Amino acid sequence: MPRCLVAGLMLAGVSFAAPGDGLDGANGHIFKVDAEGKHFELLKETEYDPKTDIGKSRFTVHWSDATVVTRLEELKNFAGITEPVAAAFYGIDKPNQQALEAGEAFEARVAVLHSGSDLQAAGKSLEGKQGVVGWFAPSDGEKPRGGVIEIKGKAVPVSLRQRFSRIYHHQPLKSADLATGFWKATLQGSEEDGKFVVASMEVEPLPDPRKTDDPKLPRVLVIGDSISMNYHDAAKEALEGVANYHRNEGNAFSSAHGVANSELWLGDYKEPGFQWDVIQFNHGLHDLKQTYDKATDTFGEYAVPLDDYKANLEKQIAILEKTGAKLIWCATTPVPNDNKSQYARRKGASAEFNAAALEVMKRHPEILINDLYGLIGGSPVFDGWRKQNDVHFYKAEEKKVLGDAVAGAVKRALGKSG
Repeated sequence: MPRCLVAGLMLAGVSFAAPGDGLDGANGHIFKVDAEGKHFELLKETEYDPKTDIGKSRFTVHWSDATVVTRLEELKNFAGITEPVAAAFYGIDKPNQQALEAGEAFEARVAVLHSGSDLQAAGKSLEGKQGVVGWFAPSDGEKPRGGVIEIKGKAVPVSLRQRFSRIYHHQPLKSADLATGFWKATLQGSEEDGKFVVASMEVEPLPDPRKTDDPKLPRVLVIGDSISMNYHDAAKEALEGVANYHRNEGNAFSSAHGVANSELWLGDYKEPGFQWDVIQFNHGLHDLKQTYDKATDTFGEYAVPLDDYKANLEKQIAILEKTGAKLIWCATTPVPNDNKSQYARRKGASAEFNAAALEVMKRHPEILINDLYGLIGGSPVFDGWRKQNDVHFYKAEEKKVLGDAVAGAVKRALGKSG
């Protein structure tokens, strides 16, 4: 078995292109794979032409026989890894680093496995992080979280920490196999004869809604920040048997982020199985963030000024309306009390942003309003919540009230009672 690279191997990170510099280093979702023609469509964060203010998020990407495709998947344990694989371990604290250097059992926070690769490929996983690379074989058992790694010819026991640990698995994938799944991708490549050709790409499998949705039910998309994460499960449960419920990937953050990413979140909505019947959207709590000066006890400017906020909403509405879905604007939930931390928010700011949003919505009377702000203000369920300054909702009863309200708005948009 090949010798491992020395412990503490340090490698420089990969340099990614900034937005607007092209597709090299771009992230996005893959659609319409043409295996015979060797190309697909990539949906990524919108890039804006400052002269026309017109955004583009759909790009045609080509591959060649030399293109290297790697499948990346996060694992819960090492089950299914039956042969020794090249692996990198990092996130090793000082006591465990000392144990590692002594050839004794150690713990790590992150494991990156490279099936079908050599130690050099595994070493690139460190990208400037201090760690160790070697040939790794998992322990026996149903859900192993450790094993042995060969270091300088010696098998050293290694395990993952009980909390906050991660396992990433890289596997080679044929380019043509892209047509058999639904993927998120990171590209590396260059322009050739007016076409962007991928030299290598890393792909992660995504749930395919065509396989998981009930085709008899309408499809609903919720675009929102962490508040929509709070009520996600409750709303989805309340709409069971009524609609296929989805929300944007990650956090929708500010209205500017929403404009840049809506095309990505919408996906290939013109294709069967990807269409949207109802879309609820909200931005606000990240727009209304302010700086805070402790010395003068004063709040600074909003992260997104109100006029820019309204302009962003108009741009986002134009993007969402292209789907033909019934739109719902969800009012921004309150800031219960002043928060003077690094991410300061002022009590009353949500009311100002909701008033600005309503100015925009009056120009679009076809858009329904889901007034979560008013609901929270008038419900005793939130009496305890109103005494603190955290904008999030953690209690099950709070989540249920919000989830039921979202489900009710969706049902109204679908023309259903209840």
